[in-house]
Amino acid sequence: MTDATYDRSATRVLVVEDELFIAMEIGDALFEAGFEVLGPASSVDNALALLRTTRPDAAVLDVNLGREKVTPVALYLKSQGVPFVLATAGSPGELAQDPVFCNVDNLGKPTSMTELVEKIRSLAA
Repeated sequence: MTDATYDRSATRVLVVEDELFIAMEIGDALFEAGFEVLGPASSVDNALALLRTTRPDAAVLDVNLGREKVTPVALYLKSQGVPFVLATAGSPGELAQDPVFCNVDNLGKPTSMTELVEKIRSLAA
């Protein structure tokens, strides 16, 4: 993307997803909808490094990133007042057991990109 097409007023959305093709699909859908995409970050360390330099307006998180959970990222986002949505295959029962995820919308996997874009629009409004 060139500077001429870069919209500095676009809503910034952090994408945290460890599966490359899913991360690309989410990023492309958000970009095409007019969002600025941060990442995708494939690990907790990667995501936290991005968060040290840029504050997103919203985020899309996969709960399981390889052998680690995205919990530290979710806690950081909550502490900063940044809304997020989950796009994970985790079961509702499993997610309900973790206080950081229990009241967060999970769009599941596979994720409807149309539903994801609409949800991010509502979070960032």
